[in-house]
Formats: sequence, C-alpha cells, structure tokens
Amino acid sequence: MNTAIAERIAELPSFRQLWSLLALAGAVALGLYLFFWSQTPAMAPLYPQLTERDAAEVTEALRGLGIEYQLDYNTGAVQVPTERLHEARLKLASQGLPQGSERQGFEVIGGDQGFGVSQFIEGARYQHALETELARSIKTLRPVKDVRVHLALPKPSAFARRQGAASASVVLELFPGRALDKNQVDAVVRMVAASVADLDPGAVAVVDQSGRLLTPPDPTSETALSDLQFERARRLEATYSQRIQSLIEPMTGPGRVSAEVAIDLDFSESEEARETFTPDPTKLRSEQTSEQSAGTGQPAGVPGALANTPPGPEPATGDAASLVSRSATRNFELDRTVSHTRQPGGRVRRVSAAVLVDLIPAADGSSRELTADELARLEALVREAIGFDGERGDSVSVMNAAFIRPAETGPSTPPPIWEHPLLWDALRLIGGSLAVIVLLLAVVKPMVRQFAATPVAVARRVQLDDLDSAAGSPRELPSASASGPEPARLSGYEQRLEVARSAVAQDPKRVAQVVKTWVGGDG
Repeated sequence: MNTAIAERIAELPSFRQLWSLLALAGAVALGLYLFFWSQTPAMAPLYPQLTERDAAEVTEALRGLGIEYQLDYNTGAVQVPTERLHEARLKLASQGLPQGSERQGFEVIGGDQGFGVSQFIEGARYQHALETELARSIKTLRPVKDVRVHLALPKPSAFARRQGAASASVVLELFPGRALDKNQVDAVVRMVAASVADLDPGAVAVVDQSGRLLTPPDPTSETALSDLQFERARRLEATYSQRIQSLIEPMTGPGRVSAEVAIDLDFSESEEARETFTPDPTKLRSEQTSEQSAGTGQPAGVPGALANTPPGPEPATGDAASLVSRSATRNFELDRTVSHTRQPGGRVRRVSAAVLVDLIPAADGSSRELTADELARLEALVREAIGFDGERGDSVSVMNAAFIRPAETGPSTPPPIWEHPLLWDALRLIGGSLAVIVLLLAVVKPMVRQFAATPVAVARRVQLDDLDSAAGSPRELPSASASGPEPARLSGYEQRLEVARSAVAQDPKRVAQVVKTWVGGDG
C-alpha cells in the first residue's frame, strides 16, 4: 500500500518538477564550485605551528607586501600561493618575522597587577621580565636564531652573614651553518653579567642547541689555556695564508694558489731582573782629608811636672825633627743598572710556508709551467709576506704543478615539467573547465529540456485520456514520441492532430479500435 502511494506521489507532475529543480540547482552549484576551484591557485602553509601573535604579525606584513594569503580554518595556519612561498619567507625574514615567541618582557609589569599580589609574585615577574629582555638583546646577534636566559638570583636577607652569589645560564639556538666565535661568546657573558647586579662573569654559562659548553668552566685551567693557545696559532696561520694568497693571486689568477703556513709559537713566559755596575768609576762624589804634624826641639805641652822632664835622645835625622800624619777619604759615584724583563708568551719561534701554484694559462688555451725566474720572484714575495727570518730557522717552499680540478658538470638540468607548480595550476584550470562543460552538457541541459517538456507531456496525457474517455476504453494511449516536432510551438488544433498522428504511429490497433468505437457510436 505504501509503495503504491509512493509511486503515485512520484508520478505527480509537481513532484517531478520539484525534483528536477533541486537536481538542476545542485548541478549548477557543483559547476560553480568546480569553476572557482579551478581559478584558485594552489596554497601551501607558510610556517608550521605559528602562535596567534606571530600569525597576526605575519598576516599584517603579507597584506602590506601585497601577497595573497588565506587561513586554514581547521588548523589556523597561514597559507600563501605555492609559487610565492619562498618569496614570502624571504621578505618576512628581512623584517624579522616571525618572532617565534610570545614571551613578554617588562610589558608584564606595566599591565594590571591585580589586588593583593604578594611580594614573591612581584619578584618572580621582575625576574621573568629581566630574563626576557636579556633574551631579546642576545637575539639581535646575527648567528642567533632563538635564546633563553635563566637567572638564579639569591634573595637578600638581613639575618644571613654570607649572601649567595648570583649566577646565570644562556641557551642559544644558532642558525644552521653558523657559529659564535670566542669574542662573541665573551660579549654575551659580559652583557649578561653587566645587566645583573653582583653577577660575576665567571658564573655565566653559555650552551648551544647541541649541548656544547661555549664558556670554559675554569678560564685559568690548563685545558682552557691550551684551547686558547691553539686558537691563537690557527688564527695566525690563517692570516699568513690569506696574506700570501691575496699577494700572489693577482699574478696567477683566482683559484690558482694554495698556501699553507705552519707557525711554531712559544707560549712560555719568562722574567729577568739584572743589576750591573761599571768597573771604572770616574766621578768623585765626596772627599774628606785630615793632616797632623808635631816638632821635638822646643818644650811643648802643658806646664807642669811632665813638661820639666828631660827629653829623650835626639833622632838621628836632624836637629829639628817633627812628626806629620795625613789621612784622606774619597767617595766615588758607581754606575748601577737595574733591569726587569718579562717575556710574554706567544712568541714566534719558527715559520714554515708551503705554496703550490697552478699552471699558468696561455693565450692559445693551453697551460705552461712557471720559469725559474718567476718561481724565484714568487718565493721572494712569500718571504716578505711572512717576515722571513733565517736566523730563527724559517723556511719557504714554492712549487708549480697542475691542479686536478673536478670534472665540469654540464648545465643544471631543469626539473621535470610535471614538478612545475604552474603545470598543476594549468591542469587544475583545464580540468575544472572540462568538468563544468561535461556537467552542463550531460546533466544540466537534459534536465532543462526535460523540465521544459514536462507540461507538453502532461497535456498529451490529458488529451489521450480524453480520447479514451470518449471511446469508452479504460486503457491509456501511449505518449507521443519525443522525436517528432515540438508540440509546444503548435496551436491547439495542430497539437491535438500531432498527438493523434503519434498515437497512430505507435499503436495503430488501439487507434483503430477508438475510431471503430466512434463510428459505432455515431451509427
């Protein structure tokens, strides 16, 4: 019973028209979707896992650069056309985007602190703000991609005799292929130490993303000193090698000189104190002279018993002998030389240089060896470049040999055409257009034709029903063939005539029965 009702409802003309309209609307919507899909370029995510703040800054920058973008409503990722992906990344990188962090510095202090905030929370906020500001400053270095700073600040107390020392640790994430030299690491350490009160530079540890400690634990240890000496020697050797190449390459051409320099450095330190005197004094500084004399012919002395004593025997030398005593003291200036000499470490004890020169290209395209005079001139230039000193045992060797160069590869082959992004855009455009055309021809056009022919078919069915009712027959005549001329364009009489012709062509027996019934009824 339900099936029969459903079949009758399906055979209703209004239901068929509604179904045809819905199918036509769906086909048109599908065609429009395919058309706009073919016109939309392929999109690729710009950066994965962007924070909301970075996404806002990136979209604002893309809008200013005139680059089309769209947001993925599922993940929130920023997408740009595939052919402009690298261009967008380069332009955003020139503007320092994305920042890659939502950490705030002293902005957290300027915000609403709330009511009843404890002193501990205030101190924690200040320390976090200080760490963030230090990270921002360190991140301005070109090799640094991202950085995190951790500060260990002791809490001051009036009841403790000895306060704890502050310390800090810095974790650096460097760009691929870049590194920080010792001067840059020292600059990071000094900057952190100078930004925190009572922080000793030795209490700052710097670590990179590979877990390597960039600051030595003890700068005065033997390992740290050995690394420092090795770095100094390699840097000096690189300077000498660069000096030789820059001096000879203008004569031989770029890439035709290979120079290596080995330097023996003496890092031992010595001190010497010396005091010398000139053996021949010539300058009189002071002189003191005293002279005494006494005679024997006359009484002398204090009057008294001793004075009246008879004199002893006379000296044999003369009648009036006397006694003379002289003394002299002379002080001379003595030359004195005091010297204190301290020899610092890192003195050059010996330099060895080896230079290899490629064959010189000739005008006819061949190569020739250097002559003995040319080699001698090159050796003289190398000697002057390294400050050659024969007394300390320096050596220089210049040789001429053909360089074995890698085989030249042909021009780089372009990528296959099926990997080109424009090809996929063109295929999408062509495929979408073909899909729309097929949809119009195979779905929309038949539906429109069927929708337009429905009233005519209904009219034909009504007319056939009229013929059946007039003939008294309970059966229906078949509908007219669709291959005939359009009845909608004919008048009412011609339309009925066409229906009758179609009925005769399809079921002549039935039509004959109808005509026989008409004739019998008239008789």
